[in-house]
Amino acid sequence: MKQILTATGLDRWVSGVKYAGRLLINPQFRRLQRAAWSEYAVWRRHHGATLGERLVPGGRAARRAVMGSKGTLRGAQIELALLKGLELGGFTPIVLGDRSLEKFYRLAGVDTFLRWDDYTGLDAAAEAETIVARAAAVEDVLNVQHAGARVGKFALSTTFRSLRVGRLDFSAAQTRLTLAAHLAAGIARADAAGRILQQAAPEVALFMGNRYTGQGELMDVALERGVDVLTWFDAHRSSSLMLKRYRLANRDRHHGSISDETWEMLRAMAWTKECDEALRRELHDNYAAGDWYSRGGTQANKSIVSSEDVRARLSLDSAKKTAVIFPHIVWDATLFWGTDLFNNYEDWLVETVRAACGNPRVNWIIKIHPAHVAKSAMERYDGEPAEMVAIRERVGPLPAHVRVIPPETDINTFSLFAIMDYCLTVRGTIGIEAASFGVRVLTAGTGRYDHRGFTEDSATREQYLAQVSAIEQLTPLSAAERALAQRFAYGALVLRPLPLTSLSIEHNADIEATTRIWLKAGSADALRSAPDLGALGAWAADGGQEDFLWQVPRPPSLSRSA
Repeated sequence: MKQILTATGLDRWVSGVKYAGRLLINPQFRRLQRAAWSEYAVWRRHHGATLGERLVPGGRAARRAVMGSKGTLRGAQIELALLKGLELGGFTPIVLGDRSLEKFYRLAGVDTFLRWDDYTGLDAAAEAETIVARAAAVEDVLNVQHAGARVGKFALSTTFRSLRVGRLDFSAAQTRLTLAAHLAAGIARADAAGRILQQAAPEVALFMGNRYTGQGELMDVALERGVDVLTWFDAHRSSSLMLKRYRLANRDRHHGSISDETWEMLRAMAWTKECDEALRRELHDNYAAGDWYSRGGTQANKSIVSSEDVRARLSLDSAKKTAVIFPHIVWDATLFWGTDLFNNYEDWLVETVRAACGNPRVNWIIKIHPAHVAKSAMERYDGEPAEMVAIRERVGPLPAHVRVIPPETDINTFSLFAIMDYCLTVRGTIGIEAASFGVRVLTAGTGRYDHRGFTEDSATREQYLAQVSAIEQLTPLSAAERALAQRFAYGALVLRPLPLTSLSIEHNADIEATTRIWLKAGSADALRSAPDLGALGAWAADGGQEDFLWQVPRPPSLSRSA
């Protein structure tokens, strides 16, 4: 039927009717569209002439690149700049998404669009319900695949997120209904992705690399078909992005990880006073300015306080060492990266806290993730963080030597580095930061910075818990280990992010971390000469380098002293 509609030209009419229907019956969609049209009018007036000119270098045969739309207004505004970077790399972009945001991409001169709805025809509800009905635990769904995509893993991650839970209760009807719905959507999306890629035949695909249902399938299917997959994510500071190239072999690596090739380069480079100062500034200055992951509002309304003040406010015993547990938000990005020692983030947190309760020889601090404040405000959620619920229900009252720092604290995270002897995380960015300050870091998962020579990585959960139970026996980082940690941090935090010069992405210090995006380039010529877009285009066209590196250290004066 879709082929007939397309051949007769009626597909656009049907799409328009569906769009009008959504506007009529869905008030949330109507509000989003009103905001999108208002923002579009501003961007068309101010940036239409700048964006509309094609930047594909003359005389070059354009290669095909699919841009997978994030599907949000702010995402589309960022992707307009990325599209121009692809053009500078010699690509003709094709945008894959839905009808609602196409007007933005047309501003950038895009004239070829692929819509998910036109390729999604498979009704997988019965198949998904059968799979879920047979499942008794996460493991029974985790390895379910369809058309080359790990639809089971993506559906589980999405179910954690949509239910805002750290564990999935398979005895609950709501869990099964939600999981079956996401699994059916994933199967249909994987099927559609295969047909889209077959028709578009792109050399490159660029999109935000979430592993949720509706997004992860495109990545997996593209990798299976040998497409060069590039992903973008917001970096730890405003107006900067993390870019990574994926193949099948590295598809479970975190977007902020460092490839083996980059790591060898970092280990071999000369470590200079300038490198040391650049890393120090990157950490301290962004925290002090409140710009450390400001997109999540993590440091809004917080300040760096003295070690004495922190110790006094938390009633820490000065005769003891201090260990800080940094829980991930237990329902966010669950199952995304690498392999975990525990079934999920909540089980890791509960077992770690239980071990901490049994070890009074150390001061223990549980630092609940500060992004809860902004996420709860944005999603109109007024309940307490899921981590606090898990601790209360599964651990019980905490002893005096275990303290909790809530997400709304006014203590800036940077304040903890001076009092911290041990850092515990699955794979959080905090492990990179802490190790660079000489703190011993215990990980409970792979895929980010594990096994690089400066973290305490366990092979089993039993080994990990044994270390937690006797954590005071672990020695501080040696000078050589800390040097490795500093090199890794320098690579991940200084070299990896692309600082945007043609586009600005700022986040307000309000409770929702409201995002403001505007184009800084004032003409097509300014876009052509923009260093950020030129570097992006060159990296995309290169086809080989896994990590985008903004600054590449010069090869002379190599040293392996670290």
